[in-house]
Amino acid sequence: MPHLGVQLLVQDRHVVMDNGLLQVTLSNPDGIVTGIRFSGIDNLLEVLNDESNRGYWDLVWNAAGSTGTTGIFDVIRGTSFKVIVETEEQVEVSFTRTWDSSQEGKLVPLNIDKRFVMLRGSSGFYSYAIYEHLKEWPGFNLGETRIAFKLRKDKFHYMVAADNRQRFMPLPDDRVPPRGQPLAYPEAVKLVKPVEPDFKGEVDDKYQYSIENKDNKVHGWICMDPAVGFWQITPSDEFRSGGPVKQNLTSHVGPTTLAMFLSAHYSGEDLVPKIGAGEAWKKMTLFRFGRTLNRRC
Repeated sequence: MPHLGVQLLVQDRHVVMDNGLLQVTLSNPDGIVTGIRFSGIDNLLEVLNDESNRGYWDLVWNAAGSTGTTGIFDVIRGTSFKVIVETEEQVEVSFTRTWDSSQEGKLVPLNIDKRFVMLRGSSGFYSYAIYEHLKEWPGFNLGETRIAFKLRKDKFHYMVAADNRQRFMPLPDDRVPPRGQPLAYPEAVKLVKPVEPDFKGEVDDKYQYSIENKDNKVHGWICMDPAVGFWQITPSDEFRSGGPVKQNLTSHVGPTTLAMFLSAHYSGEDLVPKIGAGEAWKKMTLFRFGRTLNRRC
């Protein structure tokens, strides 16, 4: 029987949120999602990956004055943990990273607060982040920020990007030589000897599954045995860059699920925020990850 209410267990290295339906484990104080237990599956995330490479916020940044869309890749790790709300109805936890001048050139000049929320009776959880730049800090460019979840490749084989864009997917192993043949750019790979012969001759490219912001509401993966869906749900696109017709990545071979908040994909440098020295700036992003039984879009 599921227990009543939401429970929070704080350990030296992990924080566990549990509402009887769903259990989410985060590293302490990093704030990286290391485990998601649901519907008899001990962990929906890829157990073969290191704990730091399962469910995480990241960003790409560069110093002020830099050009282009590439930069320094940073998996955001908190340095401090705090409980914001702890009741039977709701648990909210915070993992923060505070910037100071000793980190100049090493970390993006932002205070970052990653939050995770679980509600009573819900088969999903929420996450949001608050990025804050103080006006006395140096400027920077922010090329991309997102959250990524890497699911178990032995469980999740069917991907849904939209009602009319859903299918069984190749394995990540199929992208690696000799099963896969790299093409003109790293994201595009021809499947020459896939594990499942039906995929032979296909080109796999994560950009094939991009969606305009206005249509990017729900996407994710389905495990057939047991019947479990892993869904990234976004109630609004107002915090995404580029407006309603800007395209962003969704899910792709991995099996990987992305919540993209800001990127230069399909647009270039014009959409890269350039925060100047002397400029105060603050941004908040929000999404929900839900799990459902016996559902196919």
